[in-house]
Amino acid sequence: MNGKRLQFAASPGVVGKVRDAVRRLAADLGAAESVGDQLALVADELINNAIEHGSVYRRRGESLALEVAAAAAGRLRIEFVDPEMPGELVARLAAHVAEATGGLPALDSERGRGLFLLTVFLQDLRVEAAGAAGGLRIVGHVATS
Repeated sequence: MNGKRLQFAASPGVVGKVRDAVRRLAADLGAAESVGDQLALVADELINNAIEHGSVYRRRGESLALEVAAAAAGRLRIEFVDPEMPGELVARLAAHVAEATGGLPALDSERGRGLFLLTVFLQDLRVEAAGAAGGLRIVGHVATS
């Protein structure tokens, strides 16, 4: 099995189901249970942020997508796509992720903890436009053990 792409509505009701699916996918790809738990936590953060922050721009009702796939030996790739995120917000998020790699967010900051969590669990984290039409793509890797 090389991986699987999940598509789902931007709705709080899907979060638990996607977390469970991510755990199963990671196990099917040979990852340790703890890795599946980490990826489920990452998926939870990505989906909840897309639901919360996407309410200001989501108009077309396009599905969110998350893929877990085998990458180079001993690694999995996780990719998340929010096709409706405007380009200026993608650029701002990319800048925030770059800042989050510098260490813990300020304790009095209202934002940034989720991005920091992504930088802790994922290697080679990239935030970029999903395509010519815009949208958000986040890609990262994790060791399978």
